[in-house]
Amino acid sequence: MVLIEQETANISFDMEGDAYFMVGEIAYYLNEFIKVPNGEFDGVAHITNTGGIGITINETNEQVEYSIFTN
Repeated sequence: MVLIEQETANISFDMEGDAYFMVGEIAYYLNEFIKVPNGEFDGVAHITNTGGIGITINETNEQVEYSIFTN
């Protein structure tokens, strides 16, 4: 796994109450991530066929640390 970008973002909620965070102009909804039981991340999602995004949510559920990676 090759890390491309690693940052922290605030978790926000839309009008329906769904949690999301922003990476530039792109919104990533937390319900689109697959939970990883014993992995490096709390959840992962595919961005392309060779890359993905992994997230770790902090203890207070206010911020997410995301890592964009490729294989």
